[in-house]
This record gives sequence, C-alpha cells and structure tokens, in this order.
Amino acid sequence: MTPDSSPGGRLERALASARGLAVGDALGSQFFVPANYPLLKRRELPPGTWQWTDDTEMACSVVAVLAAHQRIDQDALALSFARHHDFDRGYGPAVNRLLRLVREGGDWRELAAALFDGQGSWGNGAAMRIAPLGAWYADDPEQATHQAEISAYPTHQHREAVVGAMAVAAAAALAA
Repeated sequence: MTPDSSPGGRLERALASARGLAVGDALGSQFFVPANYPLLKRRELPPGTWQWTDDTEMACSVVAVLAAHQRIDQDALALSFARHHDFDRGYGPAVNRLLRLVREGGDWRELAAALFDGQGSWGNGAAMRIAPLGAWYADDPEQATHQAEISAYPTHQHREAVVGAMAVAAAAALAA
C-alpha cells in the first residue's frame, strides 16, 4: 500500500512516530538512573513517571516545523529548538550553549559551524530526533534523507552526524 502523501496523512504518521519516540526515549532515560539498574537487569519496568529527554523535545520541533512549512525550514527549526530548549532535559553542553546564544539572537549557522574547533558536532542528536521526519516522508524516502540532511545542520554540522540522521530518516521512512 502506498503511504498517504496528503499533509494530514503525513502529519498523522509523524505524530505516531513522535509518540513512539517519546515513550522509547523516556524508557531509555531510565537506563541512566543507577537506582533502576537492578530492575532493568531483571527486565522489569522502573516505577514512577519517566522523563523524556532533549531528543523528544527536539523531535517535537521537527514535527512542528514540518506541519507549518511542509518541509524543513532551517531558520524556523533552529528558532523552535532555541525557544523550546529546557536545560534540564539532558542536552550536551555544546548544544546548551548554542541554543542559548540562538535565543539571544546569535546566528545558528556560525554557532553550529564553530562547534568543536570548527569541525561541527558529530554527536547523535540529529539522528535521535529524526524518526518523525522519516515517517512524514514515508511516501518519498529520498526526500526523507534530503530533509534529514537539512534538519541536522542547525545543531550538527560534522558529516558523520549528518549522515547518521539521513540513515535513521531513511529507515523510518521505510518502516512507516
């Protein structure tokens, strides 16, 4: 069956992916809580409310930009990342600083390019937030990889990080 390429169909898939990402992210965050290690080792779920991380927060910005523009608009994405940035969600120090400076009027292009002595970030953040974009473009995996590439640059400009986001988007597009 061919995926629905209407804006509504694309948004429905992206939201379903974002919900799955959020649950997986919140569960995964429990692996960083030492008190949960015995439970996790026994394959038992930790109690209480699980907290989602920066990955979910940024994925929500990806979905919002897609819904508003029907594609990735880098300036809108960088601004959304900066406006919704919650320091306590587990961002790395470099992205914390970058998003604060963007919020204060800095140019994301210059800031992201300057990270890590001009190499750009090659962390996994661009890949971790991208599954909803892949689901959005389930009808066009090639466009999923192109838009994923565009979406990576506001925070991750090292080629390895960009290609990682492209690979996850392609996989998500095929799975959706």
